[in-house]
Amino acid sequence: MRQFPNRQALFRAVSPVATALALCAGGVAHAQQADGPTAPADAQEAQGDIVVTGSRIARSDLAASVPVAVVSSADIARTGAANIQDVLADLPAVGQNISRTSTNFSTTGNGQASVNLRSLGSSRTLVLVNGRRYVAGIPGTSIVDLNTIPTDLIKRVDVVTGGASAVYGSEAIAGVVNFILDDEFVGLRLHGQGTVSDKGDAPRQLVSAVAGASFADGRGHIVLSGSYDFDHGLRSRDRSFSATDNPNRSSFSAQGLFSPSGTFAPGAGTFTYDALNNLKQYQSANIDGYNRNFDRYLALPVERYLGSALAKFEIAPAATVYGEFQYAKSKSQSSLEPQAVASTDLVYADGSAFAGIPITNPLIPTQIRNAMITAGVTALPFRRRSNDIFDRSNRNDRETWRGVAGVRGELSPTLRYDVYYTHGETRDVTQSGTVYGPNYANALNAVAGPNGPVCAINADANPNNNDAACVPINIFGFNTVSAAAAAYVTRNGEQTRYEARVKQDVVSATVSGDLFRLPGGPLGFAIGGEYRHEKSTEDFDEATNLGLTLGNQLSDTRGSYNVKEAFIELNAPILKDKPFFHSLSIEGAARYADYSTVGGVWSWKAGAEWAPIPDIRFRGVYSQATRAPNISELYSAQNETFPAVIDPCDQRAGNGDGAPISVTNLSAACRAVPAIAAAAAGGGFVYSTAQIQTINGFTGGNPNLREETAKTLTLGGVFQPRFARGFSLSVDYYQIKVENAIGIIGQQTSLDECYTGGGEAIFCNNIIRDNTGHLTSVNAINLNTGSFEVSGIDTQAQYSTKLPFAKIDFNLRWTHLLKQVQTSYPGGPTQDELGQLDCYACGRLGTGFRDKVNASATLGFDGVSVNWRVNYLSSVVDDLTSATPRRTGDFWYHDAQVRFEPLGTRYAFYLGVDNVFDKKPPIFSDTSLVTFPGTQTSATTYDLYGRLLYAGVDFRF
Repeated sequence: MRQFPNRQALFRAVSPVATALALCAGGVAHAQQADGPTAPADAQEAQGDIVVTGSRIARSDLAASVPVAVVSSADIARTGAANIQDVLADLPAVGQNISRTSTNFSTTGNGQASVNLRSLGSSRTLVLVNGRRYVAGIPGTSIVDLNTIPTDLIKRVDVVTGGASAVYGSEAIAGVVNFILDDEFVGLRLHGQGTVSDKGDAPRQLVSAVAGASFADGRGHIVLSGSYDFDHGLRSRDRSFSATDNPNRSSFSAQGLFSPSGTFAPGAGTFTYDALNNLKQYQSANIDGYNRNFDRYLALPVERYLGSALAKFEIAPAATVYGEFQYAKSKSQSSLEPQAVASTDLVYADGSAFAGIPITNPLIPTQIRNAMITAGVTALPFRRRSNDIFDRSNRNDRETWRGVAGVRGELSPTLRYDVYYTHGETRDVTQSGTVYGPNYANALNAVAGPNGPVCAINADANPNNNDAACVPINIFGFNTVSAAAAAYVTRNGEQTRYEARVKQDVVSATVSGDLFRLPGGPLGFAIGGEYRHEKSTEDFDEATNLGLTLGNQLSDTRGSYNVKEAFIELNAPILKDKPFFHSLSIEGAARYADYSTVGGVWSWKAGAEWAPIPDIRFRGVYSQATRAPNISELYSAQNETFPAVIDPCDQRAGNGDGAPISVTNLSAACRAVPAIAAAAAGGGFVYSTAQIQTINGFTGGNPNLREETAKTLTLGGVFQPRFARGFSLSVDYYQIKVENAIGIIGQQTSLDECYTGGGEAIFCNNIIRDNTGHLTSVNAINLNTGSFEVSGIDTQAQYSTKLPFAKIDFNLRWTHLLKQVQTSYPGGPTQDELGQLDCYACGRLGTGFRDKVNASATLGFDGVSVNWRVNYLSSVVDDLTSATPRRTGDFWYHDAQVRFEPLGTRYAFYLGVDNVFDKKPPIFSDTSLVTFPGTQTSATTYDLYGRLLYAGVDFRF
């Protein structure tokens, strides 16, 4: 991967882009006005009634009964972001996302991008494009990959965080993110940008073009766009806080670790090699071990190709036909340290265990063989990393395409309709190298032959187990594996392959308008129906299905469902222009959905707005939202696990062979099992170590799941004083309570609650025993078990004014979190996450910042604008890294941009700096539950790059 040198790195990153666009522009300059302030929903463009995200009813004003955070195209430009996820991540309402900084160790989906409102999970955030559903990018879910959204075609992004499920349907529990694309762009725009860190790494390039034209006296429009961008990623080794494993390197080293006793402890009984491949005693992991972070990514590289076409034509006021087409291709890759292999990981093709390298293997060094003889063992346990065998890092190739065809128009001056059909597809292919366990075991089981070592299976008396391809493998020391041996254990470099497809079809029809006049104005309504079909398949290669590789054994998932929906929405203006009632309106919506999976479900909302005077408006909405289980939750195949659980009825307390009986008083639930009671009375109900190790369990989908439900409440007000033109302030309280949340009950939790708790069926049904009373399986399939509750206060402030010499724009968004809790199962402990670090390993929703603030100020004068942005994250407690909790401290991130748009021209160029003061993230141990491997910090919460520099050009004709 190309790295930029420190000196002149920014110039070299940007100059090819700038040169190319300058040639395209031909040096011609034209007059262009600088972008002005953008009001919510771009009010200045509307000539009549408009539709505000969160409602299907067109209105004559911009009033919304629920908070809507609007990110305009000008806001996006000021960030210098090529990927829209980076813009949304700064919004205080957005929690931890699936992103290029959190997916290096994902089995699939490396480098994908999601949005997660209220830290309730990306599957509870509905993503729309131009008010219509978009095809999922993560198979088996409804999660849209934001990598497929063209940033330079976005006119604005509306983020609604309450009362939207009744309007848009399932998945809108936390809210809706609606990307509005510019389908009336006229002219040609050429945009290029280059980015690099101040350390000369993490380069990014962007080139895009948008062309649009109107025809037939403005009745028709067509817009075409294309873009290419490449984020080269960032290695863990390139930042001081993540350059090495912390606190200890891995004992699985590239040269191998060999212990006849199997303890792998430092000292004379464990052998390894020095840098010159001399055999030596193992000293410690930090001396002889492996620095895994040298190979890992902090941020994955993502390369994107995007193309879009938008068109519409008004045949008559009664019929405007329109269409959309989007295509996105993205490539990404992970980077993992080579596979760690231990003797205990291997089995032979017939399923028998591999005990270790047989003493008959002539490749075993004499000193180690003598130690084996002294220890009285005939098989050598080992640990080794596969540097000289294969690369297990993933390579991802994803394609998404989506088409929309529709017609809309006026049935009468007060009645409108809209009918459309959308079809979308996503294809995801992930490949990586692997080692085949039975081949590895065969290659290690070597014996002396007439011309050197040969595989034992080809030298024994059984001709049925011969494998002519088998080549003995030498794993003693650095780079000792021959090309032929590597080819045998990898099946000549055969790749594991994951292929997934998602298909979505939607047919929707809406009729909206005014019914009759009320004292405050016309009664607005919208009524309609929708049919949606979702299908998803995930197909792993046969070796992965069968568990023949040393990676995870994974099963395929296939499923589909359809839903038929009907909805109605009303907006009733009760009073207008009366004393203490400048306006008063109430609204309501209901939606009924009939799923082929869970049957019929209802969503609804009720709200009101009251403005006693023009300057102040109060609003509130109470709603019930739903989320139907997705395909993965319903139909993912049940995969076998070996959870290492302890049976509460085991009188050896899970200590296995030879341990004394320590549990003398068995619970009533244990004694209620006849076989357990009989064994306890006859000397003890105990487990051998082998019995403990063979307890399995299954995790996966559950076709009997029900829908999640949520009650959401928003109450607030908007202050727009007439004496301070250009200023607005909104303050809203929100509360979301999710019930019947889909999740799993941990296998040990099921055991503990069944036999020492209340013995409820939700736990006990997961447990299977044999006729001797011993556990055989403890399952953890998806269930409707959990609940979430979040609440807080959102504040937004905007101010824009023109001075004699300059123009000032200011925007502030602030979320103060009041509550963030979750309960994994009924009656279980409530986990308070307020002010706590996120913990993916232990199931926390996300970092519970009490306060998140995003502020932006822009000063413009004489064709120059200066923007300064600030993101604030309040201190949180790290109570998982060590026994003594510590606070991270407050974090302030500052970004700046200077934009030059000479008056009377149609071009602009700009320079920017992200993380101006190079703020470093808080550092944790690599074994901490709050980190992702290789990051040493909370990867989706804090900035990992440090100071980034960028420059770009923007030509418009």
